[in-house]
Amino acid sequence: MTFNDIMRMVVGKGYYGYGEDVNNLEEARQFREIMREVFSSEGAANPMEFVLILRWMDYGGVQKRLKNLSMTTDAFLQGLVDEHRRKEEESSTMIDHLLSLHNSQLEYYTDQIIKGLILVSAVSTPSPLF
Repeated sequence: MTFNDIMRMVVGKGYYGYGEDVNNLEEARQFREIMREVFSSEGAANPMEFVLILRWMDYGGVQKRLKNLSMTTDAFLQGLVDEHRRKEEESSTMIDHLLSLHNSQLEYYTDQIIKGLILVSAVSTPSPLF
């Protein structure tokens, strides 16, 4: 419920629930998978932090998994920004407000800044039960 509330403010749509609550099931599945991966690696002890040689070998494939998560998350968020940029009508979502600021201050509100603000808004919520 917390993720739905936050994502409705940020993006204008919910990603949890079924039927009429979720418009795009594939996008919702992708969002849930990203959040599950983020929270599963959060706070876990990583032996590579303590033994440097394990980092060179990528023990357990942690670095590879985090790089894949980073690319997937970036592509997902860029898709959300592009979708709102293409929309004709402006709604009252966080992305729309940031894109209107982007039009007036190009150097301060880049796509990377907007995606970072979305990510901080979504991930700083309490961890849900899976």
